[in-house]
Amino acid sequence: MIAGKMEQEVRLAATTHARLLDRFIQLTEEEAQKHSDGFTAESLQELLLVLRAERRTYGVASGVVEVMFPSIGNAA
Repeated sequence: MIAGKMEQEVRLAATTHARLLDRFIQLTEEEAQKHSDGFTAESLQELLLVLRAERRTYGVASGVVEVMFPSIGNAA
């Protein structure tokens, strides 16, 4: 029972983080469109890479995104 409650809370937290990251990614993309070149454009593109990787992590934790790698059994 406790494990189920904890899983539900983790999924809710992950979903909340993912939703917030989606909004921040959108804002960052909009800002990046205003800067076609230079340091600001490059730094925003790097930020987007980090945000999208983080978003994938929360997507997996929330169950929204399927795990990219199948489970691998004990290879020993």
